[in-house]
Amino acid sequence: MKSFIVSIGICAIWLIALLPLSIAHKLGAFIGWILWITNSKKRKISEVNLRLCFPDYSDDEINRIVKKSLKALGKTYTEMGMSWMWPIPKVHKLITHIEGEEYLQQALDENNGIILIAPHLGNWEILNHFFRTYLFMTVMYKTAKIPKLDKFIFDTRKRVDVGLVPADREGVMSLYKILENKGVVAVLPDQQPRIKSGVFAPFFGQKALTGKLIGEMASTTPAYLLCCYAKRMSDGRYSVVLKPANDLVRDPDPAIAATALNKSIEQCILDCPEQYQWSYKRFRTQPETNINFYQ
Repeated sequence: MKSFIVSIGICAIWLIALLPLSIAHKLGAFIGWILWITNSKKRKISEVNLRLCFPDYSDDEINRIVKKSLKALGKTYTEMGMSWMWPIPKVHKLITHIEGEEYLQQALDENNGIILIAPHLGNWEILNHFFRTYLFMTVMYKTAKIPKLDKFIFDTRKRVDVGLVPADREGVMSLYKILENKGVVAVLPDQQPRIKSGVFAPFFGQKALTGKLIGEMASTTPAYLLCCYAKRMSDGRYSVVLKPANDLVRDPDPAIAATALNKSIEQCILDCPEQYQWSYKRFRTQPETNINFYQ
């Protein structure tokens, strides 16, 4: 049954890929509106997260961002067809602005390796298309439980010539080896890790279990720390934004490194908060076991 559902989903992505991007975006905005109007779980989680992160915001401000973020999330869904199926040169033409290209050039010139820090902001799949013209990067890949889905995701990402390593101990060791050889790795920094792989650090003033991997790699290698995201512009195309991360991410103290990492992510999010994935339970695990923000 799960395999059948996956087949239907893949067919839907192929069909959406046939649409002009403007129509796909309208469909995505409609999906977001449905998530809003039905008072969905994603809306409730988004509201909780935004109230925690922006306690001074009024109800109207919170509602405005939640509604926009759900529409942005819907667009992210309907952009999968474009990101995964369109000819690569056609996708690349949608990247019409680059902010901070000089930081990428500096990282390449230093030739000490690069750690790309890519939060769930805007369309992170577009980054694969952008970076392939400058470098070869390797990302950790979490295997999907359904083989058909796993193969589909693997093949669509591999077509843009991205290195993929498993999200396990072996994969982590591969990333270290790549950095030792002055290569490029990309890490999604804003998902909750396992307890033993993380440390609690403030994220918009709230305690968030934050992965230690980036800090550990940064403290043991001279790799350039570069935050990156692709924000959706009003014309439906994309601006890739590149920013150096806080250098305290290199601190050997995991708590200091994680705090600096989260501060760097916050600065990215504040550029376009309505395009951040607020529907993820970022504060699900707390040091006080009796706290559950998402009841």
